Amino acid sequence: MPEERRELSLPPDVEVNGGTEILRLFVTDGALSLTMQRAFAAPEMWGQLLAELARQVAEVYGRETPIAAEQALAEIRLALEVAFDRLETDRGALN
Repeated sequence: MPEERRELSLPPDVEVNGGTEILRLFVTDGALSLTMQRAFAAPEMWGQLLAELARQVAEVYGRETPIAAEQALAEIRLALEVAFDRLETDRGALN
């Protein structure tokens, strides 16, 4: 039997002003599942988005766990560097 689907509510400013959903992520059976649309003219905007996402994730860890936000951000950054290194090693991942 499939597990219950749990979705987040819209941010308050989107409730008021509307907006375009560009990324939807789920964890299912322990794996990441996502849909997305390009949304930005330049790819470097995704880098800015990922950095902001990392900052906000670290803040959540700082509030909800014994891990300080600064430590969480450092661990996220290290994991990203390792993952990017792996992508460069396995060039086929982008093709």
